[in-house]
Amino acid sequence: MKKIFFSLSMLFCLTVHAQKAVINVNAGESRGQVSPFVYGQFIEYMGRCIEGGVYDPTSSLSRQDGIRADVLEKARDLAPTMLRFPGGTFVKTFHWEDGVGPLPERRASKNLIWGGINTFRFGTCEFIQYCHEIGAEPVLVVNISTGSPDEAAHWVEYCNGTDNTYYANLRRKHGYEQPFNVKYWALGNEEAAEPDAGRHQNPDDYVKDMWHFIKLMKLTDPTIELIADGERGNPEWNKKVLNGLDGAIDYISFHGYVDTWQNPYSIFERIDGVERELADMARQVSEHSTFPVKDWKKWYRFPARTKPVKIALDEWGIWEKQDPPYGTTNTYEWRHALATAWFINAILRQAEYIGMANWAQMVNILAPIMTSPEASVRQTVFFPLREYRKRAQGESLSTKVDVQQLLGQKVAALNCVATLDREHSCLTLCVVNISPKATEASINIEGLKSARQQEAFVMTGTALDAKNVLAKPDQNVVSMSTQTIKKAGDSFTFPAESVVFLKYQIVQQ
Repeated sequence: MKKIFFSLSMLFCLTVHAQKAVINVNAGESRGQVSPFVYGQFIEYMGRCIEGGVYDPTSSLSRQDGIRADVLEKARDLAPTMLRFPGGTFVKTFHWEDGVGPLPERRASKNLIWGGINTFRFGTCEFIQYCHEIGAEPVLVVNISTGSPDEAAHWVEYCNGTDNTYYANLRRKHGYEQPFNVKYWALGNEEAAEPDAGRHQNPDDYVKDMWHFIKLMKLTDPTIELIADGERGNPEWNKKVLNGLDGAIDYISFHGYVDTWQNPYSIFERIDGVERELADMARQVSEHSTFPVKDWKKWYRFPARTKPVKIALDEWGIWEKQDPPYGTTNTYEWRHALATAWFINAILRQAEYIGMANWAQMVNILAPIMTSPEASVRQTVFFPLREYRKRAQGESLSTKVDVQQLLGQKVAALNCVATLDREHSCLTLCVVNISPKATEASINIEGLKSARQQEAFVMTGTALDAKNVLAKPDQNVVSMSTQTIKKAGDSFTFPAESVVFLKYQIVQQ
């Protein structure tokens, strides 16, 4: 182990040379408005994500209703803008009526996808209540494999119905007088995957069946927005889905997980590759969907979409394939937090095309929050997820960085994105420095009358492999500091292996 550590240390020291970087930001070139929903999360009936994580009536740390109070407090701190439920691949065998009504009457069943037993004591109503408590917009994923269009439409009516109908009254009977007003609904999940329990591996079959789902769901509530199943790396599938469902869908999904496959920097190469794939997906959306929608048939009896189709990056994250189930119990180090920030920068650069994004998942499974029976911790990835949500809002700007690359790698030491909040006259430069040495950069901002450095919020780890662990729940390896900049200049030195949010007070032209 000592030899391995020494060789990595030598790699770090030998690959970085003292060279000043240059960052150019053009406030006159917008890359699109950042959707608030790119800061979402995801929970699924998988392992201990929901039962044993979000919900655990056996824990002394839970409220009377079974919700883990310590996890809820951390979820509120994380503050996701959107929460996706109940899957994931699990949704292919999920029937929503198993999880509503009095708890003793709910129908427990085997989890045919991930193993174990689901009690469904955390079901639709509990999920909606959880979203309200953490301030997140709900997204529900529909079972299109073993479910039916009728079942999906009934779920919409149960959640959103206001009339004197069976399913709206069933919700009222269950104690919820007011409608849930769930706006976002996904039509399945990773349907092209042949090994899964789905039945729509042929995109023509998917399109044909989805029209039936869409019609009944939209006739139940014409205001809902729909997410079609897209497939990463499968342009033929995406083309057929976009062409076949054009006018009826609002989003098309894309899933992107990364891992460390070679040297310590390879995870950043993986993310750069995903960013290129997202750009390819954006081109597919542009080429195979129309806006405005033309020749919409009035006999559909519901309106066509009124905005361009966007990408729903509804599953993304870091999957190092560590512990069960299926390698999804991951302990994240500070380097994973740097990779998380690197990935968010990639998402923000595609702001024009990405309408929502959900880190998968929120608790215990590939998660920023981990629990044991006695404690819970915020993993290192928690902190960039939280801070970007707080600080990177408004327009994404054209940003370029010129810095010497690391030896033998395809990734530069600095990765940057800038956002402009015109309402509050604030520009935020988000910079990830993966170099083991501090990196000075000169910063040029064009397209504004003036831009003055005001504040720097800096996140660093105690070491690249440092991690927050349940054995020491009060220890946090992530350091955060706010530096007020009294003498503003046109350069900044970014600490080694850091994430920095450099705030500017601006005067617009």
